[in-house]
Amino acid sequence: MRLITLLSLGSLGLKQALALGDPQVVYFPTTDQLSAREYSYLPSHHSQQAAFDYPSSDKAEDGFILAAAHHRYTAPLLLSSKEDQAIHRAARTFVDDVFKVTGHRPDIYNDTLPSNVERAIIVGSLKSPIIVRELRAQEGVRAELDGKWESYDIRCLLSPLQGLEESLVLTGSDKRGTIYALYALSAQFGISPFHFFSDVPYPQHSIIAFDKSQVLSHGEPTVKYRGLFINDEHPALWGWAMEHWSKERWEPALVVEFYEKWFEMMLRLNANYFWPAMWASQFYSDGLPPNSSASTPGPNLLLAASFGLVPGTSHHEPMGRNKPEWDASHHGAWDWTENKQEMEEFWRAGAERGAEAGADIVYTMGMRGDGDEPLQGASNALVQNITSVQQEILKDVYKTDDLESKGVGQVWCMYKEVAGYYQSGLEVPDDVTALFADDNYGNIVSVLPPEREGHKAGAGIYYHLDSWDQMNIARAFNTTQIWIVNIGTLKPLEQPTEWFLDLAWDSERWPRGSWREWREQWAKREFGVGEEVGREVGDILGRYELLASRRKAELVDAETWSIINYNEAEIVLAEWTSLTERATKVYDHLPEERRAAFFELVLMLCAAQANLNKLHIAVARSKLYAYQARTAANVFAREAIDAFHQDANITETFHALLDRKWDHMWDQSHINYYEALEPVRDSLPPIHFVNPNQPVFPGIPLRPQDFPGQVAHMRVTVENSFGAWPGNTFLNCPQMLHCADPTLKTLDPWGEEKRWVDIGAGGPRDVEWTAEGSDEWVIVHPKRGKTKRDGSADERVWISIDWDNVPRNLEGKSVRLESRVEIKGNDYTNVTVTIPIFIPSDIPSSFSGHVEGDGYVVIEAPHFSRNSSSSGYAFEVLEGYGRTLGGMEVFPATTHNFSLDKGPKLEYDFWTHEGGVKDGEDVEITVQLGPTLNFLQGRELAFGLQLDDFPPREIHPIPTKHLGESDQSKVGSVPADWMESVSQEIRNVTMKVERDEGWESGEHTMTIWGMTAGIVVERIWVDLGGIRDRGYSYLGPPESKRVV
Repeated sequence: MRLITLLSLGSLGLKQALALGDPQVVYFPTTDQLSAREYSYLPSHHSQQAAFDYPSSDKAEDGFILAAAHHRYTAPLLLSSKEDQAIHRAARTFVDDVFKVTGHRPDIYNDTLPSNVERAIIVGSLKSPIIVRELRAQEGVRAELDGKWESYDIRCLLSPLQGLEESLVLTGSDKRGTIYALYALSAQFGISPFHFFSDVPYPQHSIIAFDKSQVLSHGEPTVKYRGLFINDEHPALWGWAMEHWSKERWEPALVVEFYEKWFEMMLRLNANYFWPAMWASQFYSDGLPPNSSASTPGPNLLLAASFGLVPGTSHHEPMGRNKPEWDASHHGAWDWTENKQEMEEFWRAGAERGAEAGADIVYTMGMRGDGDEPLQGASNALVQNITSVQQEILKDVYKTDDLESKGVGQVWCMYKEVAGYYQSGLEVPDDVTALFADDNYGNIVSVLPPEREGHKAGAGIYYHLDSWDQMNIARAFNTTQIWIVNIGTLKPLEQPTEWFLDLAWDSERWPRGSWREWREQWAKREFGVGEEVGREVGDILGRYELLASRRKAELVDAETWSIINYNEAEIVLAEWTSLTERATKVYDHLPEERRAAFFELVLMLCAAQANLNKLHIAVARSKLYAYQARTAANVFAREAIDAFHQDANITETFHALLDRKWDHMWDQSHINYYEALEPVRDSLPPIHFVNPNQPVFPGIPLRPQDFPGQVAHMRVTVENSFGAWPGNTFLNCPQMLHCADPTLKTLDPWGEEKRWVDIGAGGPRDVEWTAEGSDEWVIVHPKRGKTKRDGSADERVWISIDWDNVPRNLEGKSVRLESRVEIKGNDYTNVTVTIPIFIPSDIPSSFSGHVEGDGYVVIEAPHFSRNSSSSGYAFEVLEGYGRTLGGMEVFPATTHNFSLDKGPKLEYDFWTHEGGVKDGEDVEITVQLGPTLNFLQGRELAFGLQLDDFPPREIHPIPTKHLGESDQSKVGSVPADWMESVSQEIRNVTMKVERDEGWESGEHTMTIWGMTAGIVVERIWVDLGGIRDRGYSYLGPPESKRVV
């Protein structure tokens, strides 16, 4: 909840907020705007304090001056010596921030100020004696903060303490509330949380002023514990840290030097909870002398306490102990039934260590098997017993039955098979948070069931970065005790990490559709740009996320994009190339000091993805063209090799930034995945070459004019075919003998405007060729050209129809025609391409909606004809969601379940042509949905689908059978179609309409009925045979033409 008072922003002419989501209450007047008629200098180690006689202008009168470089002035800070060490550390960071922005460092005083100080910044929690005295006359502030979690208030007060004329008062409800107040003020200066991890420079200002007419305050966060999980630190993060801090091979890489930077970043991001690196790291003991007691707090843990952060351990590491600690100390089998005593002692040492450190800790409870595998012989009774023993250890060590009062939290992760236990009645103690995991692909598996809403410790989500709608579901269903996100090694996920944490901090500030505003603000802060460039960068980031989310980069390969259908590969590559060019243009116009950050956060992502897709498409072309005997196979094989080397160049450019600051950070292998885990080294996928000195031997002559022994030096290939002509292969026709010349897919006025034919080299001779249509209304471009023997001059010929001049039925009825394009080469190669033409009957002028073309109707879900609400529920647009444009989802998200045809609805009008469906074939209607899961345990997500006046059908799109249901270890995890739906980032739901059910051509209406929350509709396909005939493509056809 946000409590922000806006009074007179307009009178100050303040700019867009530098602190994301907050009004800009800090501004930066010039020296000329301050009158220096009267100064009273006070001694200071680093600065001199001036009491300004403020000028008469509104801007100066409204400003509390924090720092003025020209006058060598900074307002000092006053804190109570009794405050927690974490508040004092945050105050020191704040004065460092002022110094880095202005060149002058404020003094910090404990308990009292020098007698001649008239203005100061007072910092404290409600427990601070100074704040208690100061707020005697401000009962409203105390009432707003008292008893609240991590809340704060920042305002100017007159004569708050004896001897002070005025002060800027930062009051926190508790320790971290006070810390966040300090970092909120720093954020107002324009300081990025990623100033170290993404090399965003500190802004430079001569004067910093706080608008005295403003109050900046924040109530309790949406989510209580907001966390980051460093996972898979090898090889990238580990190797970088070893290099950056000059560690020896036997030394731990991630120790205080690293975590000082990490913890500061977390606090600037309003995070408070973390799971440290754990594959090879021992966070709680790394840095201790050899032979230290297992219960001795390590320097990392003590550091976390000094920052006020809440450490934990990953979902399968109980009781504050990292798994490598067990392995390194040879404790025996990780088996409760065989090694119970050893495990109890191991866990007790973890609790004793946490208590000794005095840190707030959330302990992971329960137990999984060794290596994050299912626990052998597990049952509800067994894991409940384990957790009960763990709780008794904690209560004994902390000497209390009320662990929360000691700052001790507990969490039990319902991960994979443990989720199955929960569904079958696992009893989670009331003071233990139930943490539900996603499916590793950003789809929430479960939220807190409504029947368990009374669970005292609540529920949370262990998440992998994805989308707004899933976190909205978590919030809507009260799963807000913990949100922790697996960010790998952070880079290059800085931007989505901050977005996730901003939603966790204040989801009401960032409702549906706010992503564009957020990204624009983020871009302006990170790169110091204005409104126009901020919009451009925000749009680049949004477009990047849409393109990248179509299929995860490691799953893209040579088979992903079709190179024969819908121009898919060309369009995908063009989209990535255009995005990279846009990012490069921004980069080229940025000041030098901003370019490293932009490269890391934007340009490299676009360039690497563009190059990776270029590589895989080139591999695909080299393979197909080799089968087609096209010499261009060699061109694309070399292009794939070049792209492979370019990937290495991009990596090296990243590593070389800023005197090799980020060396090794991009070491992760990412090309040519061939199993679940990444390969140990990048390798080029198989490519194909042909012998450029060998002509094509087409085989047995097809036509009388051909003669035995004829060879070809030219190849003709066509859209929607793997074949090549002249020739007799299984790619040309099934019988591989006497294969006919190619026929294109039918052209009609409502489908794609043109078809392509490729003319390329097929032997050691250059060939001059011509392409001529048999009818004047057939448009061929280009009509002539010349292939080169090396395949470098292959030409794509486009064929379209002049619809104004094509012969039509005088009565306006549908007509089918054929035309031809004759392709001739001076090597005696002759190929005739047949072009079927379909001219449908006229559409009534009164119709509006999508129109069948190429044998299908495809509709983007946001392009509805009508959107009708019901009982306060309605479908709303999720802009940028999914693979192409956006999605439609029912809001608000609640447990309400509408009966079929009673809820909100979307209607889509479309037109089909007479004779559009082939005889004997059915119409297939496919609704494409986001790959969400049945997150309400015991309930299935559902929607209704209705064609025209046919009875609506209730659809339960998510299989209730689970993947590997015969394997008990996987029960309760993911549905049977999970691997397909998450890899393709889509779930297809298909309904067949048989022709004898009464299907007729003409106007139709498809209705989608909302029944439950959580279903996101992306696209609707009506396949009258055109999609089936074309075969595979990843994204499917483009949207059909729409009459409005």
